[in-house]
Order: sequence, then structure tokens, then C-alpha cells
Amino acid sequence: MKFRHIFVAAAFLMLPACASLKTGSQTSAAGVPSAYALHDVYAELVAREGRQVLQVELTDDEQARQLAGAGGNRPTYVLFDDALENGSIEVSIAAELNGKSGPDARGFAGLMFHHAATDGSYEAVYLRMTNGTLNDPGPPAPRNVRAIQYIAHPDFHFPVSRELFPGKYESAAPVKAGATHKLRLDIDGSRLSAFVDGQLVLSFDDLKLANRNGGFGLWIGDGTRAYFSDLKVIRR
Repeated sequence: MKFRHIFVAAAFLMLPACASLKTGSQTSAAGVPSAYALHDVYAELVAREGRQVLQVELTDDEQARQLAGAGGNRPTYVLFDDALENGSIEVSIAAELNGKSGPDARGFAGLMFHHAATDGSYEAVYLRMTNGTLNDPGPPAPRNVRAIQYIAHPDFHFPVSRELFPGKYESAAPVKAGATHKLRLDIDGSRLSAFVDGQLVLSFDDLKLANRNGGFGLWIGDGTRAYFSDLKVIRR
């Protein structure tokens, strides 16, 4: 196994706002060279709960597109100039509603992986923070069993999986809007296991883009302000 600590707290990059895909490179405070691309999100280093984290939201243009009916699960992410085929990705995430969306916003934030530059396809697992079982009051059914979700862009988003395979690619998770949780994805060939704060919450053995050596990054969705820190990657 090869371990790489991509960045931690104060070693986060300061990423500029952008309206579409832009690229650049910098060296972190820890001396780790890092390159990134932003796709319809903006990001900045902020102080939260006594530490520095990366705050990510949709650009105003992308938020307007989603309000106009462009659909959910769109390609909105911070993509790192690195690749992973099999292994583990772990990150600490907090997410909250930013008040810029309609009533269906849930605090969507997670990890994307197996990204292909040729066609923009990728896989992702994200949390719906307001659907988590730790919220008080808890979410009503069926939202209470829809707090973590797997998708594969561009053709396998939650409406498709929910219709064809109800309950297979989403489940309950012990998360709460505004709280920080650790999301870890273990990727082994066609098998994926997702853990929240060390608890297994989702697993299946038919990843749509299995064994692709592709890019990975941070994904967010409609009406969400997300905070990321402590990204770690282990290659196998």
C-alpha cells in the first residue's frame, strides 16, 4: 500500500473563485505540490471551529442553472491533479444549507473518483446531511434512509438507481447538518464500502467505472455550503 497525505487543515490550498473549469497549481504550507481544477464551484480557505478548512459552494451561475431546472447530481467539484484506481479516500466534511436553493436542498457533499478527462465521467459518493439520523428532529420517511448516495456520472444518478434498484445505492447514515463527519471510501475493483465516522453505512460490488485509474476530488450539490479538511489517500 502507498499512503499519501494530500493535505491537512492549515495545508489547504487557497483556491480562487471561478465560474467554470479552471486549473492551476500551488505548493501547500506543508511543501506538498498540488494542482487542482474547479468545475462550477468556488472555494476558499476559511476559519471554522478554530481551524482552517476549505469552504466550497456552487458558483452563482451554476446555482441559477439548478434553480431553473438543470437537475441535481451535476458535475460540480474540486478535482485534484492526481489519480486513484484502488485504495481508500478519506475526508472530514461538514455541510449546511446556504439558503440559495429551493426546498429540495439537503446539504449535499462528498467525494468523487475515477474521473476521466476524456469524457468527464466519474463516480461519487455523497452525504445528504439534513437526512442524517443525528438531526433533531429526525427526517421523515423515506428521507431517513437516504442520507448517503452513490452515483456514476453521466447516466447513473439517484433517480435511475432509486427506480431500478431501490435501497441498493443509498442508505441511512449517522450525520447531522452543520456537524463535521469523516467519510471514507474503500475501493477494491468493483467493490465499494463507505464509512461514516468509522461505521459501515453503504457497500455494493458493482462500481460502474471499476478499475479505472482516474482523478478524484470533492463534490458538492445544490444549495450547499460545505467545509472539507484532512483529505487522505491510500493506494493499493
